[in-house]
Amino acid sequence: MTENRKKVVEVRVKPEVLTEGRMRMEMRHLDDEDIENTVRMKGWAWVLSRKAWVYAGEPDFIFRQIREIVITLPNIKFEDESIEESVHVVLSKTRSAEEREEGRELLRRAFEKTGQPEGFKYL
Repeated sequence: MTENRKKVVEVRVKPEVLTEGRMRMEMRHLDDEDIENTVRMKGWAWVLSRKAWVYAGEPDFIFRQIREIVITLPNIKFEDESIEESVHVVLSKTRSAEEREEGRELLRRAFEKTGQPEGFKYL
């Protein structure tokens, strides 16, 4: 598949059901082997029942994934219909004012990179 015809990979952040302080990131439409190898090395796992790559962790680990996957890698954006939920989950799971501000800044940078300015209104 040529570079300009690749699907955009979509991510969303959801609350982790089993553990109060954790979140889960899900990534769909990944068809790039290099990015697949990168996310696997960063601890993501393929979950067949969700048909998605999934990463779960505390805020600092999720922040690292936003910084190193969403912001850094090409053709990745937030699912349009889950932007509000993703922002709410990230900000509600933080453990301090500093961590909340770090989450806001990372999401701001991610929305700039992904070209999704509608996310700014939820920050």
